[in-house]
Amino acid sequence: MVGLVVLSVGAAGVAVYLAWQSGNGLDGARETAPERRAPIFVKIDPFTINMTNARGASRLLYVGMSFKVGNEETRDILTDHMPQVRSRLLMRLSDEPVDELTSGEGKRQLAEKLMATLKEPPLTEHQPELELKEVLFTEFIVQ
Repeated sequence: MVGLVVLSVGAAGVAVYLAWQSGNGLDGARETAPERRAPIFVKIDPFTINMTNARGASRLLYVGMSFKVGNEETRDILTDHMPQVRSRLLMRLSDEPVDELTSGEGKRQLAEKLMATLKEPPLTEHQPELELKEVLFTEFIVQ
């Protein structure tokens, strides 16, 4: 019985020592780990658009969105040129077939089209490429 106690205490001592040593190694790994960056979003105020479906009936689209961007420069460009951004988005949304916008796939395709609409043509002279990561629909009503 005494032998088991001595063996247990010895094993516990070795475990504490090894944990202490590996803890020092983890501190070094934590220092080299990349810092987590907060995502950057550009909020677009909601649009209300009159549209016509395939049968010629009048429909209403109410959509709010935010763009997830890759850097501060893209955010600044979009914010500084917001009237142009809203105009391009409004024109693009007006051209969409309203009946296709109610499905999930239709919304995914619309998001891709909206990102392409903002990338070309550039909003300003000597504009770097916009880092648009994602379109997030925050409100979406077709009536």
